[in-house]
Amino acid sequence: MNKWKALAILFTLFSIGSLREMFRILTSDAPDIAPNRRELIIISLIITSVAIFFAIRFWRKASDKRLY
Repeated sequence: MNKWKALAILFTLFSIGSLREMFRILTSDAPDIAPNRRELIIISLIITSVAIFFAIRFWRKASDKRLY
């Protein structure tokens, strides 16, 4: 396993966790989330998108036949 595939797996796990947290923010009526829901939704969307982007990027880099 090369370093790119390891990074892709790490960011995949990170994105799964951030998807779970984003779902919790979107569906929860908890009193600690309610006052800041708008900001938390924006932040969770950005973090999840970045994690998925890097997971895909590193996986493609790992599967590329050329060495960098």
